[in-house]
Amino acid sequence: MRKVLLIALIALVAMPLIASAAPKKLKMGVTIEDFNDVFMRYALDQLTDEAKKSNIDIIAADGKRDPNEQIKQIENFITQGVDAIMIHVIDQTIAPRISKMCLDAKIPLVYFNRKPDDSALTAGKVVAVASPEVVAGNLEAQFVADKLKGKGNVAILMGTMGSAPQIGRTQGSKDILAKYPGMKVVREQTANFQRPDAVTVVENWLASGDKIDAIICNNDEMAIGAVLVLEEKKMKDKVLVTGVDATSDALKFIADKRLDMTVFQNGGAQGRGAVQTAIKLVNKQTVPTFTAIPFEPVTFDNYTKYMK
Repeated sequence: MRKVLLIALIALVAMPLIASAAPKKLKMGVTIEDFNDVFMRYALDQLTDEAKKSNIDIIAADGKRDPNEQIKQIENFITQGVDAIMIHVIDQTIAPRISKMCLDAKIPLVYFNRKPDDSALTAGKVVAVASPEVVAGNLEAQFVADKLKGKGNVAILMGTMGSAPQIGRTQGSKDILAKYPGMKVVREQTANFQRPDAVTVVENWLASGDKIDAIICNNDEMAIGAVLVLEEKKMKDKVLVTGVDATSDALKFIADKRLDMTVFQNGGAQGRGAVQTAIKLVNKQTVPTFTAIPFEPVTFDNYTKYMK
């Protein structure tokens, strides 16, 4: 009997030790540009699912396309004492400020989907998991140049001004088009990554009477908007349209031969990679300052590979 009591006593004494040895449950904050954006919502869902697998609590915030709102959200995360922060930054110009805020608070920061300038990154503390935006623009413009045999007028529908995709993809397209003397950018205007905005912009372009042979778009939502207008005007067979993201809607348009080309951006890999990277930063493990997720061109010939 005394032996049984002694064993029980030892077990009771050991229990707090075992409990104290249990790993701390991590809490991470994430803010994205817009909860209503199709692509970003998918990336956020993938990020959240990855966090659940590692028993991490995620506090998600909607930036509502407002850089000032996103700065407030970062301040709130810091006040709440999160273990790491992940951000799909709305405007590149706020990245240095956000990086400094997190560095001062000693909280690891992961930029995902949109990489800021290298000056906003700090090895082992502030890193990025994203796709090289210039490449997406390169792929779109090369497709257009090949289809038009190096001659034609091109219009560019840009995303939110100051965002990494708007800057990188637009420049990437122009870099390729500049190699062809017979190609000219006749129009470029922001449609804020939104389908309705793209409809308005393209309607105005067509009303001006300018000859447009191709419309290169910074994302699929704008590309779909452009297609809808061209179809309404019975002009789609005369104008190439390209986009980026390979959203489910865009892939359906390609399957129906309504959209000519898109670029697959692996939002799932970006979201999951952000969580995995954040965990490593919290645990003081070595990670690359920039983890590049490749872009892939998608046309009617290979779109089935990307259907979910």
